[in-house]
Amino acid sequence: MKLLLITTPSEVQKSKKLPLEPTPQRSGGWLRRILRRVRLHFKDDHETLIVENTTQLPWQVYHDYHLLGMLDANEERTFRLIKRGTLNVRPVEGESVEYLLLPLNTTIYAVQIYQHRLDEKTEIYDMKRIA
Repeated sequence: MKLLLITTPSEVQKSKKLPLEPTPQRSGGWLRRILRRVRLHFKDDHETLIVENTTQLPWQVYHDYHLLGMLDANEERTFRLIKRGTLNVRPVEGESVEYLLLPLNTTIYAVQIYQHRLDEKTEIYDMKRIA
């Protein structure tokens, strides 16, 4: 036979109080509190990105694999986007061409696509950030 002990509320110690605010620990992979991001609405350049193509090839510009537009040879365009994730560019011509990738953050002001040669036969296309 098993005995079950039942305690009444008067027997429970009232000195142990629960914390009033939740701790920022994860519960099952989810945060217990909402993280709020506040930004003042001033006219700034935090959402604009200038992409400059200094090569002779036209390029397709992607933000997190969503097509933003095309850049012709020696063209400069301004895109309005949230600077998180990656900026990807690939030449329009050619099917088996790899992407150029650049991680984005709010300190990046402009991006330049350029070409340089390693030797007489090898040309390399690259992308650099301008902060």
